[in-house]
Amino acid sequence: MNRRTFLQMLSNVAIAPVLNGIPSGANATDEIFPEQVGLNITGMSYWATEQAFSNLAYNASPWRVQVKDAPFTWDTPLPPMTKDGYPTRVPAGSFVESFLIFTAHRKNLPVQLSVHYDGKGKLGYIAGAELESRSPGRDDVRNLRKDAPFTSMVMETDSTDPIRNIRVYERGPIPKETFRAPFLDRLSGMSTLRFMDWMGTNNSKVQSWSDRPRPGQFGKSELGVPLEHMIELCNLVKSDPWFNIPHLADDDYVRRFAEQVRKDLDPALKVHVEYSNEVWNTSFDQADHARSRGLALGFSTNDYEAQLRYYAQRTNEILAIWEDVFGATRPRIVGVYSAQSVNGWTSETILSWKGVKAHADVLAIAPYFGGGFGAPDRQEEVSRWSLNRLFSALENEVETDNKKTIQEQAAIAKRYGVKLYAYEGGQHLVGSSGAENNERLTNLFVAANRDRRMGELYLRHLKNWRMSGGDLYAVFSSMSEPNKWGSWGLLEEEGGSHPKWQAIQQVLKRKPAL
Repeated sequence: MNRRTFLQMLSNVAIAPVLNGIPSGANATDEIFPEQVGLNITGMSYWATEQAFSNLAYNASPWRVQVKDAPFTWDTPLPPMTKDGYPTRVPAGSFVESFLIFTAHRKNLPVQLSVHYDGKGKLGYIAGAELESRSPGRDDVRNLRKDAPFTSMVMETDSTDPIRNIRVYERGPIPKETFRAPFLDRLSGMSTLRFMDWMGTNNSKVQSWSDRPRPGQFGKSELGVPLEHMIELCNLVKSDPWFNIPHLADDDYVRRFAEQVRKDLDPALKVHVEYSNEVWNTSFDQADHARSRGLALGFSTNDYEAQLRYYAQRTNEILAIWEDVFGATRPRIVGVYSAQSVNGWTSETILSWKGVKAHADVLAIAPYFGGGFGAPDRQEEVSRWSLNRLFSALENEVETDNKKTIQEQAAIAKRYGVKLYAYEGGQHLVGSSGAENNERLTNLFVAANRDRRMGELYLRHLKNWRMSGGDLYAVFSSMSEPNKWGSWGLLEEEGGSHPKWQAIQQVLKRKPAL
């Protein structure tokens, strides 16, 4: 990313009115902010603070074999497993355990929970979970609401009828709803839900339709979310889905995926289709795959050009399959071609490739701001800045380099007759290439994200986005706890608030929903 030019330090009082461009607290208007705001849903990691599913064990950690009275380990080989990911036996002198609920942020959850399961065997509970009573197929367990994972152990299991289909619900009748009400409420007003992280897109190993995540499988934190649930969610909240097709997926996978969407998705909804994620980004496996395929097919003798051209070609092929499946309703398909935000050449190279014009509806970029401040060669300087100085520098970037990037990409999109979308975006304050270990830098970035001025900066950035020609903006991302790897969540935990979240609510023109 380009180096930034920094302004002199401004006071809090001086910054606030400049950031907004309108009086502090003014209402959002259609003339200023994007008409469509989408959201990237945070991935199903077992440490996630976002509890989307009624089954609170939905994104449980992978199983681990623990030898009794031995130190904790992830490395002991697992016993034979069922096709849905449950142990068929417990090794002698051991137990098989999982963090069913890992996050310490669970005071929003009931104390009285029940663990339901099929099969025969015995479960035990430690750390943040405490057994109260047992009955066939159900254990009543207390959520201790402390800084320790809600952990379950398979102590015994019947190899002919093993424990499986573990679910954790609030004590009482098993809910019929797939999703928790607070999660659904937070999605209100979002035009589009991007499922890149829910699909485990980056570095995905999925190749065939049989590799896909399926309902009932254990360990969604590694597998990703089944298509059935993504479709159900969009139908419930009336938001258009944005799917990221795995980079190794074969044509049969693409066709079956499209057929299921056509069959089950609300016909009033559009479908955004993107091939993988950031195939321009050489840090991902999908970029390596595209480069090797592009060179093998002779798309260019230049590695990077071959990579981008293969990306464009495979996107063409995938969209052609979707359009064939949808037939007369093919206008519902939104063909997305993504490029590097700060490198217009990537956009030109992709959009100019043969056949793209027949399928492309959107050029998508990630117009983040603030990424350069976490570079290794800047960490010592920036880590000693005050919040005032950091915000003056961020404001300068939003009003200069960042705005110019958006304008340049909007001009490219216009020239090729497509819309400009943000597949991701927002602040990008995080250390990189070793700078993430600078605790002082991390603390500064976390504090900046929690500062009211960050919300004001989001409003200014989103205003610039629309006024420069941008259309749909999919913010990154829904909810996560800040750490040295970034402060990506609009919210940090359920029941809290946040300046970034409040800014997006203002854009959506509704009262804050926590």
